Amino acid sequence: MVDLKLEIPETEEVEVDPETVAAIQKGIEAAEQGRTVSLEEVRQMIPRWISKFRSRER
Repeated sequence: MVDLKLEIPETEEVEVDPETVAAIQKGIEAAEQGRTVSLEEVRQMIPRWISKFRSRER
């Protein structure tokens, strides 16, 4: 995994619920294990996600 070493200024603390913290941790662990998706794959997935979401609204 590439360490980008981004220089991001510190901002105000934000409270995050335990479920969100768990989801973030799960994503970090997946990335560390190499379970990632390429940018091109994500671009192909987004229209399906939007379509699926819109079909639920009806």
